Amino acid sequence: MNLILLAAGNGRRMKSNLPKVLHEICGRSMICRVLDITQKLKNLNTTIVVQKDHNLIKENINKNIDEKKVFHFAIQNEQLGTGDAVKSALNHLDNSLFTLILYGDVPLIEFKTIKLLCGNLDSNSDIRILTANVIDPKGYGRIIRNKTKQIIKIIEEKDASGEERKIKEVFAGPLLIKTKVLKKIIKKLSRNNKQNESYLTDIVGFAAQQKLKVQSVNLKNEDEMIGVNDQSQKIYAEKVFKRRLVAFYQNKGLNIIDPERFDIRGELTFKKNVTIDIGCILTGKIKLGNNVLVGAYSNLKNVEAGDNVEIKPYCHIENSKLKKRSSIGPFARLREQTTIGQNCRVGNFVEIKNSFLGFGTKASHLSYLGDAKIGKNVNIGAGAITCNYDGINKNITTIDDNVFIGSNSSLVAPIKIKQGATIGASSCITEDAPAKSLNVERNKQTTIKNWKKK
Repeated sequence: MNLILLAAGNGRRMKSNLPKVLHEICGRSMICRVLDITQKLKNLNTTIVVQKDHNLIKENINKNIDEKKVFHFAIQNEQLGTGDAVKSALNHLDNSLFTLILYGDVPLIEFKTIKLLCGNLDSNSDIRILTANVIDPKGYGRIIRNKTKQIIKIIEEKDASGEERKIKEVFAGPLLIKTKVLKKIIKKLSRNNKQNESYLTDIVGFAAQQKLKVQSVNLKNEDEMIGVNDQSQKIYAEKVFKRRLVAFYQNKGLNIIDPERFDIRGELTFKKNVTIDIGCILTGKIKLGNNVLVGAYSNLKNVEAGDNVEIKPYCHIENSKLKKRSSIGPFARLREQTTIGQNCRVGNFVEIKNSFLGFGTKASHLSYLGDAKIGKNVNIGAGAITCNYDGINKNITTIDDNVFIGSNSSLVAPIKIKQGATIGASSCITEDAPAKSLNVERNKQTTIKNWKKK
């Protein structure tokens, strides 16, 4: 079928320079949340209606939609309503197909609902709309039926009478229509209403007047039709979406200690016996192996952790890989392009950036390791650092297997500490250390006896 996705709204109530459809729900733009659903439909001819300056939207879609299908972009030159927006997409539609119309700022629609709306079509179907019976219909167009319960029109709230506003059945947004019918009727739309806009919903009234077959599908979960127009609505939509994710992950076996204090802003994949403690924030792509524990209030972004990894509380880890049986934290920070090897230990207040730690290496306390290649079974003493930046360039520190770096040592890169070498505590090492050597650089201690402060 054809799909028209309306994404040209200004979003003035968001009080933001960002296009409304690019505001995120759990770490992913609203328009991509909708496209995630529609991409499950086969043979879809998609047209996205945008404003003139739509590069940000196009970039976001190209970056975040994995399946690189061709999307048409239609420009709505002026903000003259949803009917006008649909008009701008007509040239991209296949006349032989049905056209499904969705909204880029309604991110909670589910695939099962789309299937229900689009399923069991026959040649007699002309228009099918999604409706909902709600307790509070404020803000939605009301469904007007005749005495035989046939839909005769949709009236927008601002144009509705007092009696019409009491109607609880509302238009939920999605609409399916024969493309030939759409192209014929849309020419009849006018802006003769209180908002001076071309209403897409007026199509239903014109179709009923022409005795076309107008069907409705009732939406049971009204959360799916939530439109996001301001920050408070965005926060509510995110809470709803987060509850869905929690239920999905729990059904897959994820042990979430407190769902109310679980914050997912990306994609999570995991194996068995994985536990996420309270207050954690997971952003980007997170991949967790068997028996992984993520401690309380840890912040993970684009992290891959192997089997039996323990991330202790209050760790910040981004763009890093943690191999099997490694232990991180508490209060550790792993920055971009860091790989922690198997059986490694990274302790409290250790920061690592763009570095590799080999099997069994330990950095247990208060260290900084930047731009370092570290071998197997290396001990990094408390307070030891790599001095990787000379004011112009970042330089590499290479530490071979079985090296012992004493506490409070400074390794001035570029430098190599060769296999089995020992660096004495409090040394500032500026030259390569040979294999199996002891390297000490410190001034002789001076003691003044019986000294008194002046």
